[in-house]
Amino acid sequence: MRTSVCLKSLVLTCAVVIAGVTATTAGATSVALGTWEAFFFGSTESPALGSPFTFTSPDAAVVTVTDAYCRGDRFTVSDGATTLGTTAPVAVDLACNPVVSDPDVALADPGYSSGRFVVGAGAHSVGIVASTSPFDGGGTAFLRIDVFSAGMCKKGDWTTFQPAFKNQGDCVSFVATGGRNDPAG
Repeated sequence: MRTSVCLKSLVLTCAVVIAGVTATTAGATSVALGTWEAFFFGSTESPALGSPFTFTSPDAAVVTVTDAYCRGDRFTVSDGATTLGTTAPVAVDLACNPVVSDPDVALADPGYSSGRFVVGAGAHSVGIVASTSPFDGGGTAFLRIDVFSAGMCKKGDWTTFQPAFKNQGDCVSFVATGGRNDPAG
């Protein structure tokens, strides 16, 4: 069991080093709307390699960040100089069992830290910092940008976004104005 965890840690460390070389030469990373983007990070308080992640959205957008692989990492997400929030606290699993590499599966599992952050229409520069990383060498997580629709505010889902909305109408108003009406939660 311990050998398996060490091997996983070694593989993740190699991936972080390789990604670091790539990110250092590339600067900011452009992200396409509607697709998952893997990112690598080092120890606690280290920025994600490739950060900031840039995109332009014609409408309000949702920035989704989810941990993957080993449970326990958390992230602080910003847009330029504005902190959007931090992903949810979760229990640390040093045994890395199970290992989940699919971001959709990790996002649906409350054992993995994740967060959904709203931004208005326009150009954005999203920074991600590993606020907690209990694993030597860091790891891998995922980022996704989606256009924000009023349907995403229904059935209580308005409560899942940061910054907080005070009710469903506040969420729908944010969407309808392209993010010009700030969340009032």
